[in-house]
Amino acid sequence: MVLLLPALLVACKPHPVDTQTHDTDTQAGDSGDSAGHVAAWDYLVYMDGDNSLESYVTHDLNELETVGSTSDLNVLVLADRIDGQATDDGDWTGAHEYRMVHDDDDQTVSSPVLVDLGEVNMADPQTLANFLDWAATNYPSEHTALILWDHGGGWDLVSDPVVTDPGESVDSGGAVPPPDIAEDDTSNGATMSIANGELASGLTPFVDAHGRLDLIGFDACNMASWEVGYALAPFSKTMVAAETTVGGEGLRYTPILQAIVDNPTIAAADLADTSSRTEVEGGEWSSSASDLDQYAGLASAIDALSVALMAAPDGGQFAWDDRDTMMGADSEWYYYFMDLGSLASVVGAADPDVLTAANGVVAAQHAALIGNYASGQYVDLSGLSIFFDPRYPKYDIAYASGAGATWAQATHWDEYLMTIDTAATTTMY
Repeated sequence: MVLLLPALLVACKPHPVDTQTHDTDTQAGDSGDSAGHVAAWDYLVYMDGDNSLESYVTHDLNELETVGSTSDLNVLVLADRIDGQATDDGDWTGAHEYRMVHDDDDQTVSSPVLVDLGEVNMADPQTLANFLDWAATNYPSEHTALILWDHGGGWDLVSDPVVTDPGESVDSGGAVPPPDIAEDDTSNGATMSIANGELASGLTPFVDAHGRLDLIGFDACNMASWEVGYALAPFSKTMVAAETTVGGEGLRYTPILQAIVDNPTIAAADLADTSSRTEVEGGEWSSSASDLDQYAGLASAIDALSVALMAAPDGGQFAWDDRDTMMGADSEWYYYFMDLGSLASVVGAADPDVLTAANGVVAAQHAALIGNYASGQYVDLSGLSIFFDPRYPKYDIAYASGAGATWAQATHWDEYLMTIDTAATTTMY
């Protein structure tokens, strides 16, 4: 049998970030902001700049204004800033809610502040739930896309240093896995955990009231893991995310929003594919678009691979020992985020008894991906990562038994990870 690999796209490096100024008195409008009007799309950006990313907030607000809202499209933003990282746009802090309006000035945020919330904790699921409710109540739409804008770290638990079990020695060279989504430095560096169910908690009220989102996208690093997609499947039809680190430009909002303006009936899958394709064309290393309805099949395939590995003569230890021949999904967290397609290819080639299950994973991943794009040193990424580094007990526990770790309930991958002997590992990040 031959292992299949999805086609990939080569692209260039990102553009530099502009410097912004502020003008809160300028207001533009259109027919889309009339009371009771139902737009085709709400495009929501949960913009957590309450951390070291503050200087990018007004850059992306200006980018969202290059298209802005129309009668068919509401571009709605909750943006939070912190003191001390940037002084542009009037050096405001706290959180503002906007409906972005078009202007041709990429140096001035002219959209009016609709709500000044003061300081909020962007890591609190209730803050996300409130934003989604505000958007749905004031700007109803037929379809909704939600972008989570921040640092990213996949399904991770927290960003504080890992404390190992007594007697264990883990030499990480001072490195620990990266933070989760929605890092709020004003709130003591709190993050919104996927493994612990906090992101699910923030999404549940909207989904219970309005049904699944059409798209969840991450303008954040390292979020294209199969675990994240599986956890989000009950809340969204599609997902857009990068396996790799994302630069300051991140998602390219101008072509994404223009695609909606040009075709208000655009399908969620097409919007997701446009988002991923234009992100890499614009210079980022990777981005993939997923059909989350296909993730049940992907979970079944990963479960079959897990069982096959544990049934191997050495209990699947060979897969861990062969990690150096697999492709990590990020140069900094090389083994923590292992590319799923590469892992399946390596273990399938190494053990004929595992080959069928490995091919099943590659085929299921291919079916789940709407589009997969990558460039440069990451051109061979398959589109999704998987956790393959069980050396940190605090993270392992969250991965296997966290309230939001639905991937562990669906597969035996976590059980397989716990059987691996990591003592002989020679490579650490």
